[in-house]
Amino acid sequence: MSSSFKYAMCSAIVAFSLAACGTGPAEVESKPAAKVRHQLDAERNRVWLLTGQGVAIYDAAAPDRVLRVPLPGWQFAGEPYGCLPGLALGPQGEAVISSDVVPVLWRVDPETLAVTRHEPRLTADTDKDVGFTALSYSSEQGAFLAVSGAHGTVWRIDRQLRQAQRMVRQVPREKGCGPRN
Repeated sequence: MSSSFKYAMCSAIVAFSLAACGTGPAEVESKPAAKVRHQLDAERNRVWLLTGQGVAIYDAAAPDRVLRVPLPGWQFAGEPYGCLPGLALGPQGEAVISSDVVPVLWRVDPETLAVTRHEPRLTADTDKDVGFTALSYSSEQGAFLAVSGAHGTVWRIDRQLRQAQRMVRQVPREKGCGPRN
């Protein structure tokens, strides 16, 4: 990864973190920076940032151009009420965003930026409120993996985002939100 791309990525993350605070420069020091999810797409030279309004895409080749993609019907609780929603890049460069409140996923096409909404069928816990956090793509499994922050359950979601299968493994509740990225 080139040093200019690393610099551009860091600049984008800092800029969006500060912008998410909604405060002027004098107030930034007294408030913590907003926590955001981000993913680096080195193949397309861009950074995907999850914001309160949807996804922002920062293109390192055009630093003044930021694309904003709203997620229709997106619901999330986030901190301090729950875990942050997940953001993962799939095998074709698509961004997949979760809700931490309901079992719904949004897919953003990497070329057209078209958004599709998916409600995977749960194989278990249909009587519980299940939202997905700590979302990531596993090339070994050919599927997305997620954690339900409220329950600590681990889920395997197929690439087509049609089915979410609860796995036997569970994470301790206090660590249910998974690693921040």
